Amino acid sequence: MTDAFASSILYSFAIEKDTNDEVYIDLAPFLTEDQMGAVQQLKEMKQGGYKLDKSRSVVVPESLLAFPFNVEFESWLTLAGEATGEFIKSVAPTPELISYRQHTSFVALPAEGYEPREYHPFSGYFHMAYYDYASPIHVPIEKKWLLRHRLDKKNPGQGNSEVRKPIIYYVDPGCPEPIKSALMEGASWWNEAFEYAGYVNAFQVKELPADAHPLDVRYNTIQWVHRSTRGWSYGSTISDPRTGEIIKGHVTLGSLRVRQDFMIAQGLLSLYRGNNKDHGPMTLLALARLRQLSAHEVGHTLGLAHNFAASINERASVMDYPHPNVLLNKEGDISIDSAYDSGIGIWDKQTILYGYAEDGSDENLKSIIATSKKSGLKYLSDPDARPDGSASAEGHLWDNGRDPLTELDRILQLRKVALVNFGENSIPEGTPFSELEKVLVPVYHMQRYQVEAVSKLIGGMFYEYGVKGEEVFTPTSIVELTRQKQAVAAIALTLSDNHLRIPDHILRLVPPSAYGFNRSQESMKAETGYGLDQIAAATATIDHALSLLLHEQRLARINNPGQMGLKAYFNYLFDQLKANSSGRNETDLDFLRERRFVIRMAQLAYNQKKPEYAMAALHFLMNFEQKAALNSLLVNESHYNYLKFIIQKVRDNEPLDLPVPVSLPPGAPIGCE
Repeated sequence: MTDAFASSILYSFAIEKDTNDEVYIDLAPFLTEDQMGAVQQLKEMKQGGYKLDKSRSVVVPESLLAFPFNVEFESWLTLAGEATGEFIKSVAPTPELISYRQHTSFVALPAEGYEPREYHPFSGYFHMAYYDYASPIHVPIEKKWLLRHRLDKKNPGQGNSEVRKPIIYYVDPGCPEPIKSALMEGASWWNEAFEYAGYVNAFQVKELPADAHPLDVRYNTIQWVHRSTRGWSYGSTISDPRTGEIIKGHVTLGSLRVRQDFMIAQGLLSLYRGNNKDHGPMTLLALARLRQLSAHEVGHTLGLAHNFAASINERASVMDYPHPNVLLNKEGDISIDSAYDSGIGIWDKQTILYGYAEDGSDENLKSIIATSKKSGLKYLSDPDARPDGSASAEGHLWDNGRDPLTELDRILQLRKVALVNFGENSIPEGTPFSELEKVLVPVYHMQRYQVEAVSKLIGGMFYEYGVKGEEVFTPTSIVELTRQKQAVAAIALTLSDNHLRIPDHILRLVPPSAYGFNRSQESMKAETGYGLDQIAAATATIDHALSLLLHEQRLARINNPGQMGLKAYFNYLFDQLKANSSGRNETDLDFLRERRFVIRMAQLAYNQKKPEYAMAALHFLMNFEQKAALNSLLVNESHYNYLKFIIQKVRDNEPLDLPVPVSLPPGAPIGCE
């Protein structure tokens, strides 16, 4: 059996001392290897070419920590090379020499007695997998177990019982108030789910004791960290590779994210009137988001995956990415009172029930799945929710509401009010007016995530993670063509002149950056070299929408039988873009919209690897060229001559460098600096 599989020798150690009972080796050379593959990662991210510099790499003696079930080491590693990327230059004082700490852990496997639970694709869990080649020939060799903690009742068989060893999460004592209380409160929501599953006081949240260490695997931890770059929060685990049992949960939350949440509320509410420095409402929204975020990341360390269809079921899970549910009240003012939920949802309870129920029989687990489906609960995770081409019409990131089209309309109304109110009241006294630009970004681009959700209706499908033999299963179907066309029209509306234009009162108010206050990657892109650039902002917005509407995977689905077909789709999309022009005397933004669409069509026409796209795009361009001959005489000759120049190059298959537009600010994750 041993010889049936390939092996890897990780390292060869020199024997320093050999006695009858013990062999001594020096771990330092192993601990100063590039175990994380940082050299390759930096190369792939185009940040530079580096090599490990052994002469500048060393084990840190004071970092050696020994606990009952794990031993921890840290090393200073130094990579030497040439820095080419802006990210690495922004974090390293000497980008040609990058020194960082690498952590290595040796963790004992847990004791026997844990019962693995079989993975189900609708369970809502992460899983671990292994191959059992001794399985009978009619049985799959790949086995999958849920990732979950060990949890046993004191009174087995009793409906509700206390547990032998509760799951306890410990919050970083260095976390400041009121953030610490918000993190503890949000994490503690999970106790309700365990009570739902029949466990009394089984999930607890405490502050890490003074004599405990966060790296001790006996402690599940929620850590509050500082970092200089944008990034996600993390809920990670150490688990038994044999069974999927979670040994330790470790949540890492970055302190910068809460500041972005605060700034979102700042731009929406514009409350800094006169000498008013009351930050109360903005702080409340930021803390509400932290509670939700704490619950979300702890959920990952309980074994749960994302559920990006939870918004369809009225925010049924904290495992979704929630956009702040900001509303307009009866007076037409913006309200953030219900921006985030204040507890876990029914999906979260059902997932904990599936993973941790005392009765792990097939019959009971099937019953839990059936109950979730009968109640209308939806579940779609990462591969089906990303906006760049995934087929699901129901899994979306950073959205709200059951109907993407209705929600987009609501967001546009909200955005209109926020932009009207936006101005000097959006920043506190003593802040340069140029800093308004950073506060403006999440307001001006408020619709971006809902546009992504609506785009997934186009060429979209309805489906679920079903298993043969289940009581409830919904067959796969495509989104009705009428609804797909409504989605195209709705996105085209977001590119109308009214929605693209930055209001004049904002353009007049925001100057170039004040001396000592620089623009950042979170600022709007500008080709003017200073301040707000209306054309660049509109271009980025238009091209973001077109990148979704013309994504290759979406086009492949549209080209399938029963769908619109590419020629009809391109014509309909262009007609909707033209329908939102400003009128007979077209504006510069109308020309911009048309220009970006023709350029996108040219890119498709040049795509030799996708002849179906190329033929349909070329057909559109040829028809457009005939119409352009007339339009150039009526409206803007130089504009149409430029487009005809592009089309002629495409038609003759001549080389052409098409312009690359400016991009939107990074956006997700919401709540990052």
